[in-house]
Amino acid sequence: MIPVRILTYIEKLKDMKAHYFLLTLSLCAIISIPLAGSLFQHTHEQLVTSASDSLFFDVLRFAQENLPLEGELLVNSDGFGYIKVDDNYIHTLFPMLGVAEEGFKEPPYFRSSESTGAHISVFYVDENIWPEEVGQIFKFNLKSIEIVNPSKTTSYAVLVIESSEIEGLREKYGLSPKLHGHEFHISLAKKVIRRS
Repeated sequence: MIPVRILTYIEKLKDMKAHYFLLTLSLCAIISIPLAGSLFQHTHEQLVTSASDSLFFDVLRFAQENLPLEGELLVNSDGFGYIKVDDNYIHTLFPMLGVAEEGFKEPPYFRSSESTGAHISVFYVDENIWPEEVGQIFKFNLKSIEIVNPSKTTSYAVLVIESSEIEGLREKYGLSPKLHGHEFHISLAKKVIRRS
């Protein structure tokens, strides 16, 4: 099985010329072959992903096959705009990730009936956008599951998504296609590191 990080990289390269793509596939084949010798062994160890990456790939595949790949655009009273997605993106996928033992918990998106639940952020409050498309359905594709560290004390497990429809919506209102330059995602788990 090809590691998730390599699959993600290959997806990015599909838009490039064919010979670059073939070169990448060749590289993946070389990496997958058991390597001998200390020089190659060191390189191989750096490129092999952990068991959790294999698990993340299985969770990603499960989500692609079992969860809706669309959601409704909503805007809170403060102007935060998001795509509301099925809450099972968190309730079902979080336990499957196997990260609870590492201190991750479900993100705090279910505290009250007004909470967003599982969602994809589209417009931040400071962007001051009140889109006319509220209530419309937007489609997306699942790309990868990654652990991100936005600060020294917080980590998230996120499901990265792609959506030309969401990018187009932001561009319609004069904004960059990506939210603050980051990939669109659904946060699946959060870990707070408390310093003593």
